[in-house]
Amino acid sequence: MALSVCCQWLEPVTKRNGEVVYENIINEQSLQLGAYKNGKYTTERILETYRNNVEEHLRILPKLVAGGIKSFRLSSSLFPLFEFNGELAKRDGKISRGLKLLGEGFKQNGIRVTTHPGQFTVLSSDKQSVVDNSIKELEYHAWVFDQMGFDQTPFFSINIHGGKSDRIQQLINVIKSLPVNVKNRLTLENDEKCYNVTDLCNVSRACSVPVVFDSHHYQFNTGDVSFDAAFHMANDSWNGIRPLQHLSNSEPGMENAPFNQKRAHSQMIHHIPDLQLAAIRDNLIDVDVEAKAKNIAVMQMRKDFNVEV
Repeated sequence: MALSVCCQWLEPVTKRNGEVVYENIINEQSLQLGAYKNGKYTTERILETYRNNVEEHLRILPKLVAGGIKSFRLSSSLFPLFEFNGELAKRDGKISRGLKLLGEGFKQNGIRVTTHPGQFTVLSSDKQSVVDNSIKELEYHAWVFDQMGFDQTPFFSINIHGGKSDRIQQLINVIKSLPVNVKNRLTLENDEKCYNVTDLCNVSRACSVPVVFDSHHYQFNTGDVSFDAAFHMANDSWNGIRPLQHLSNSEPGMENAPFNQKRAHSQMIHHIPDLQLAAIRDNLIDVDVEAKAKNIAVMQMRKDFNVEV
């Protein structure tokens, strides 16, 4: 069992007025599309951003190890504007060496690494340009995982949603056409509106892509199957690889709130469905903990629910 910290590492920071707040200490730098198109970034500035972001993750690795973290979701923004500067990154020896070191560090410490490309990665879009850009985004993540030396299996998951509703055959066709290093790592996650677990299991049977069960999303889109049935259907799609699941909550008191408020992730984990909690305790699944408090939530969850590392 591994409880994953997603993309950030929070630590207390004392402000000048004495207030203590928790901030992400991974100093991941970004690049803005408008500034890039206006020629405001030099080649060296872009490379410095990429190198910095790799180095920041190397710097945070000992904290993951010390905290007993055995799964980590890598930020999709490791190399911002990669679609314009991919060849630049691929030719840079410092970046290649840094990614190799980072991958070795994760593997040596038994840390599973996953990633979750953003909402604009839609393989089921009716627009070919969106599909083409989505494939490029997935190829970028696969390249990063290749550089880190990760096996081409869904254990190192590149996780996406189904995308545009009622496009199951489109989704299947595009997945089948993906490069091997993408397809072999791809996983599909049930969402709150468009694709429930039953839908995605139909896709899975057609193209052998596992389903990541999100217990929070299930509450909004059950597909008319029980929690237990959805849980097992998703897990069975992994074919012997340890399943990955997602866990998050609404904030307490949101029972009668509008949909968009109820679907928002809470700061901490307040509830774990019984079957999911049993699977965590029995070391049957790995779980991305999608609470806003990140590592703080994971540490507290261990105590609150008597979950051992």
